[in-house]
Amino acid sequence: MEFFTVALLHFFAVSSPGPDFILVTRQAIKLGRKAAIYTSLGIGIGILIHSLAAITGLTLLISSNPYLFLCMKLAASLYLFYLGLMSIIQTSETGNDIATRDSSELNSFLIGFITNVLNPKAIIFFVTLFSIVLNNSTSAALLTFYGLYMSAATFLWFLLISYVFTNKNLIEKYFYVLPAFEKIIGILLIIIASQIFIYELPNLYD
Repeated sequence: MEFFTVALLHFFAVSSPGPDFILVTRQAIKLGRKAAIYTSLGIGIGILIHSLAAITGLTLLISSNPYLFLCMKLAASLYLFYLGLMSIIQTSETGNDIATRDSSELNSFLIGFITNVLNPKAIIFFVTLFSIVLNNSTSAALLTFYGLYMSAATFLWFLLISYVFTNKNLIEKYFYVLPAFEKIIGILLIIIASQIFIYELPNLYD
């Protein structure tokens, strides 16, 4: 029953539109399937880091320190703003085969990893999960299993997204609107970043 609760909460968290989803979509459209898959892997490893931090109490320490948590949120907003800006400025050239375009594996991995690790939504999710759903009677082995499960499930979910948005038929059908869609994704990333920054910045001076 506990595993079912963890799996269900994780599914709703990972499938809800957010920075990770928009980022993988952006990578798929802009750089192709390979880049999107490595970005998905980075996000999955990021979940593993969140799990480890939650098990050791680091996540709770970060969330309970307003200044440290605020700095992480501001760093996340600046990074998302940068990615959004790059999506708008460096729009894919019309006439290239987007499905076969690749990026550096390490770069794509790091983009996913950094975005997920700095994602305030992920930190809040793990604080909630490990402080409300799980308790002291949950063994370290079971906590480790939950972390591995959520990491693998996250990777598989975004792997699916990577394949959907690099589907050859989809690309051929909507090829001419993809550059515009890429700009829209960039704007969405900037909006998310701006919301975090504008909401949190006044707290820096409190």
